[in-house]
Amino acid sequence: MFYRMSESTELTIDARQEKFLNWLCTPANGRVPSSQNQYAKTEGVDETTLRRWKKKPAFKQEWERRVNELQQSPERTQTLLDNLFQRALEGDNNSAKLYLQATGRLAPVQLQVEHSGKASELSDIELAELIAANAVSEQRFRLETKTVKVSDGNN
Repeated sequence: MFYRMSESTELTIDARQEKFLNWLCTPANGRVPSSQNQYAKTEGVDETTLRRWKKKPAFKQEWERRVNELQQSPERTQTLLDNLFQRALEGDNNSAKLYLQATGRLAPVQLQVEHSGKASELSDIELAELIAANAVSEQRFRLETKTVKVSDGNN
């Protein structure tokens, strides 16, 4: 005999699924228990049931909604920026660069060169002027983006 699930059953999640969703949406380093297999054992649920829940449309939709909410959370973004800032102060140049990019303080240098003719038609003087202008622009960029490095004892 064939039974068709009603749409209302398919579009809801129960209390056990809600609890599993809460566990899934907890950052991995804060999950207790730490693995899905251990979670299944603790909750007395077969692991295949958990995998089936993950495929259920209502479950997937709610999971995606929560993940999107977490990703756009101002608190999480601020925590990440605070960590980047601290690491930058400790001398991590990559963190400094990422922090400055994320906060809009490290815009890529844009150099516009306008010349109506072919590059091969430039005189030596015109070419030297373009190179000098580019060099000055690059030096200015490097000075503006230089970060204060904490002495690591090698200086």
